[in-house]
Amino acid sequence: MATAPEIDGFKYWAFISYSHRDKKWGDWLHRSLETYRVPKRLVGQATRDGIRPNRLFPVFRDREELPVSADLSGRVNEALAESRYLVVVCSPNSAQSLWVDQEIKFFKKLGREDRVLSLIVGGEPHSSDSSKECFPEALMHRVDADGILLPERSESIAGDVREGKDGKLNAKLKLLAGLLDVKFDALKQREHERRHRQFAGITSAALVLAATMSGVAGYAVLQEREAKKQRRLALAQERRANAARQNAEEILNYLLNQLSGKLEPIGHLDIVEDVQKQVETYYKNLGFSDRDPNAANNWATLLQQEGDRLLAQGDLNGAKAKYEEKLAIARKLVEQAPGEFAWQRSLSVAYESLGDVLMSQGDLDGAKAQFQRELEIRLPLAEKDPANGARQRDLSVCYKRLGDVLKAQGDLSGAKAEFEHYLEITQKLVTKEPDNAMWEDDLFIAWVMAGDVASAQGDLARAKTDYQESLDAIQKTVQLEPGDTRWQRNLMASYNRLGDALKALGDLNGAKLQYENGLKVIDRLAKQDPTNSGWQCDLFVSYDVLSSLLLAKGNLGEAKAQCLDGLAIIQKLANQDPDNTTWQYNLWDCHEDLGDICRAQKDFDNALAEYQAAFDIIQKLVGRDPGNGDWQHSLAVAHQKLGDVSLDRNELVSAKAEYQNALVVLQGLVKKDPGNTDYQYNLSGVYKGLGVVEKAQGDITNAGQNFRASLDILAQLTQSHGEHIDWKADLESVRELLADLKR
Repeated sequence: MATAPEIDGFKYWAFISYSHRDKKWGDWLHRSLETYRVPKRLVGQATRDGIRPNRLFPVFRDREELPVSADLSGRVNEALAESRYLVVVCSPNSAQSLWVDQEIKFFKKLGREDRVLSLIVGGEPHSSDSSKECFPEALMHRVDADGILLPERSESIAGDVREGKDGKLNAKLKLLAGLLDVKFDALKQREHERRHRQFAGITSAALVLAATMSGVAGYAVLQEREAKKQRRLALAQERRANAARQNAEEILNYLLNQLSGKLEPIGHLDIVEDVQKQVETYYKNLGFSDRDPNAANNWATLLQQEGDRLLAQGDLNGAKAKYEEKLAIARKLVEQAPGEFAWQRSLSVAYESLGDVLMSQGDLDGAKAQFQRELEIRLPLAEKDPANGARQRDLSVCYKRLGDVLKAQGDLSGAKAEFEHYLEITQKLVTKEPDNAMWEDDLFIAWVMAGDVASAQGDLARAKTDYQESLDAIQKTVQLEPGDTRWQRNLMASYNRLGDALKALGDLNGAKLQYENGLKVIDRLAKQDPTNSGWQCDLFVSYDVLSSLLLAKGNLGEAKAQCLDGLAIIQKLANQDPDNTTWQYNLWDCHEDLGDICRAQKDFDNALAEYQAAFDIIQKLVGRDPGNGDWQHSLAVAHQKLGDVSLDRNELVSAKAEYQNALVVLQGLVKKDPGNTDYQYNLSGVYKGLGVVEKAQGDITNAGQNFRASLDILAQLTQSHGEHIDWKADLESVRELLADLKR
């Protein structure tokens, strides 16, 4: 059984680039290379590619040509980067193919110009008639590190199957000689010897048979005819079986690696699920051995895709089970071939996916452990090949996920450091390749993370700038690939983030415009695929932020209508999977907002009911993970809101108890992260609330102490970041309370 050579950094022995019009030649070449058995006397010898194997396996066969406006996808780039050689099927079709030309440029700019081979199947090389030219332009010229064609001409090993030239056999042997780093004559001589042995063996057998069977010639003739008939039947059956298996494997490869990649940007999870079921059926019908690493890797790929789909559908436990099964396979593959890059990366993706699920389930420590294991794999791989953009991108994403965990745990400074690593790497990648949509999208996310940290630290001007940078980046990404729903979803998020900053700065009309832009985007996606729970959750977020904006503008009726629309969505999701802590947390937020609206309408009874519902949710979440800083902060806010509405109802004892509960939580959070201005601001509000209660109870001394504590925090906040409209308003309010206390 053939296995992939264990030469570090490469997954494929060769990458075959061809126009889809030359598919039959691409298929023939793929079969010819992968099925060729290297002569035994050549196997095991040292070459520039390491130890020469017994098979050239695997060989990557390019997918069909994309429209002329399309750029190389990340998957094709990665396959090219992981291929030792590039073999170009040359014809007038490929000479006019932008896709083929781009692949050659990308491969050459990796510094592997001496590893480009060609197979001429039609047309004429260096023809004065452009319609007959068979060489793509990038094949005939050298390419610099930026992918720019240079004036210097470039030549490559070429096999020529055309009539009167090498013919199919010699053309194949020429390419094999180049791929194996051996002289053509050595392979040609081996082929001659093989055919001579076959002929000699047949001749010898015939002579022996003739001598032995001379006495029973008639019987022998009959037996020979019957044997030939049986051999023909057996060969025909074998050919049919091989053809059937090959067709099944090609279908499997298409469904698993090509169609899934085309469906992902569209976002129809029901179609994705149907395709994955077809892959399972084909795979099980084919049968495979656990000892076959390529078969095991294919199965792991399917498990990964199924886990991703289940995650998008909101089935966290189902996704987790798939990821854990994939992780077990990935570990075995790495144990079998520790130096194989593809297996290492697959293992890192398994850790990453499990970490994502654990974060959604509220297990931050568990998620952090998975991301750290991911980092232990990706950091050495990136350091080993710093020019490899795909490896650098993998590393950057790992930093981003660690930053997410630290931010959720309340470690804002630690999160900031991880996000800065993410932004630094991403900026370098985009500078190097500005038309790469995925890297542009990463830049959008990096700016969002930077803006979130700036916002939490109270620097609204910086947050606004970072969010505008994120919007610029995602708009460029959408222009590059307008049909990709992933970028559309991120565009919505960017509109909302910029709206948040403008709202905090007091620009309510500007914020409303951004929120409405975001709602238009996600409303279209949610209608396109109602089964996509991620999009449904995003739709809730858009309703929620618009509701809070309308509340700030005093449009209470509209605010309540938007909030109730959002509640219907998030309540359905939360009921669908109670273990999804992201949805539970969003449900808490929705009840809080609805309570704020009821309170603004002087409907204190319903406000109390909504705040109590929110408190019950967040209390359960904190019970699951007391170390989650975001949830602890939300618990303090829930206590504070219950205190506010109790004060409205003149229930002073209850109000004071809630404020004191909030005070304990907030003091602990501020001690852990004094740079988090959200914590500081809420702490000032609790001191203010306590002061109001104590004033009403006649305790002027303690009331004054609490008002001054609130004033000190607000003065410090506004002195550092005075642009926050709510902070300035509260500062004046507390000053008036203190002044009134002295009268």
